Amino acid sequence: MNCTVSTKKSMSRLAIATAAWLLSTAVATFGSMLLWPDQQLVKILVLLLNLVLGGVMIEVNRRYVLALDELQQKIYLQASAISLGVAVIGGITYSLADTTNVIPFDAEISVLIMLVGITYLVSMIIATRRYQ
Repeated sequence: MNCTVSTKKSMSRLAIATAAWLLSTAVATFGSMLLWPDQQLVKILVLLLNLVLGGVMIEVNRRYVLALDELQQKIYLQASAISLGVAVIGGITYSLADTTNVIPFDAEISVLIMLVGITYLVSMIIATRRYQ
């Protein structure tokens, strides 16, 4: 698939927005544990920043999708739909496995995030190959 200049710009903006959100997530996580464990106001402000940057990332992602051509949008939609299904079904099942003590450890969101990310990546690869 060929990327237009508009698509490349949108992709760059999405990468920057995603990196900013990811960095704010790391700051919120590790800063709260290591730098300001007793500073409730700082924790709240950093969480709010993380939330705002997440909203920005969603909007930039929406604009990225609008910059794609019809085939790229179709591939993106298919991969996103599969990822959403895996997130909901896998997340609920994973949580139930924890609450019913089927698994001997606590269900951590990081496992679900990795599962969704891998699902999206594999779905994108398969869908892209399907349309080549």
